[in-house]
Amino acid sequence: MNLDKLLAEFKQTADQTLLHGMDDTTKLEEQIRMSIENKRKKKFRFTYSVSAALIAVALVIGFTPYWLQKENAGVNTTIGTPVQQSTNQTSGPNATAHAFDDQKIKETAEEIFGILRVGMTQDQVKEKLSFPHIVIDDYGGSGDDYSDEYWGYNIFAKEGYQRKEDWIMEETEGLLNRDLGLELLIFWRDKKVNGYGLSYVQGKEIHSFGLNRYGTYSESISKGTANSNEEYSNTPAPSTIFDLEEKEMRQRYFAYMEMEEKTDELWRGLSPIDIMKLYVQAQRDVELEIMYALHSNDDGVEKPTLEQYLEEIKKDPVGARNSARHFNKLLELGSSMSVEYTSDKEAIVWISFKDNSEKVGYRMEKNKKGIWKVGWRALQ
Repeated sequence: MNLDKLLAEFKQTADQTLLHGMDDTTKLEEQIRMSIENKRKKKFRFTYSVSAALIAVALVIGFTPYWLQKENAGVNTTIGTPVQQSTNQTSGPNATAHAFDDQKIKETAEEIFGILRVGMTQDQVKEKLSFPHIVIDDYGGSGDDYSDEYWGYNIFAKEGYQRKEDWIMEETEGLLNRDLGLELLIFWRDKKVNGYGLSYVQGKEIHSFGLNRYGTYSESISKGTANSNEEYSNTPAPSTIFDLEEKEMRQRYFAYMEMEEKTDELWRGLSPIDIMKLYVQAQRDVELEIMYALHSNDDGVEKPTLEQYLEEIKKDPVGARNSARHFNKLLELGSSMSVEYTSDKEAIVWISFKDNSEKVGYRMEKNKKGIWKVGWRALQ
């Protein structure tokens, strides 16, 4: 979805739609732009992106840990060499690092994934991850990442290796030349992990993944050309069957983002497929509160509180990864949606795929107010 076009349409029709009565939409437009663009940053550090080639944004997207079977992610060993702190940007020497093969590099990346969690303390990370790290004063970001400290790791690096890119960018040349095998940037807030981004080399490709401050997961694979950072940042998201093509749908979505007192009335009259599209859009934008609001919440529904929901995401990166990869399949391969009404209050939205793999269904429920919602344990 082109953000500039979307906002232009939004401004033209705001006074004639659900936003009638708002004298000035400039503030709302700016908030929408800042929120979505920040969360969709596609540079190496996935602290706000829900994209994984894309989205593995996910973010189904990394945010429905109850829906998908979890892997066993227990990692109790310490990896790396003793920690050496430094205030400059030169990593500790490792003369034989370039000799490590792709398998060893990948295994190390997976071990790091199994260790790091949003909310871990610095002492906990040091205990589990004892590669030398660099305390970074300026990592090259915009400063709006809600973090107050940054640690960088150049892992499997040649002796005396010096970075050529800011830490916010992927060290493309160094990775492809095997000057280092893996790079990691950890974001901290109040001495606790507030997200991280990791990139490593595999053949002629660079694989990247990370968690943002919400605990949502994203990943990508790039060919690692000389200007891959710029190309990746400027690559538009491809169209999908979940795009909010109708103006009214987009306006309902943005209106809900702005409302101080949230109400389900904005969803009234929408079909199960409409609700599914809104749910996917919220996942793409990392709008977890909207995702939560689109779940059924009638009395008797097994649904955690919003706080419990957000905390559960942070605790389960493996579930987030599984959900992200499932969601990525929906975006990349989803070919059509259809509705099967099983009763006047229940339905299943079936999604078919371009590769003719087995279709998947999401259980939808009409609540007591007559509004369709996503069932809490929705995946069929």
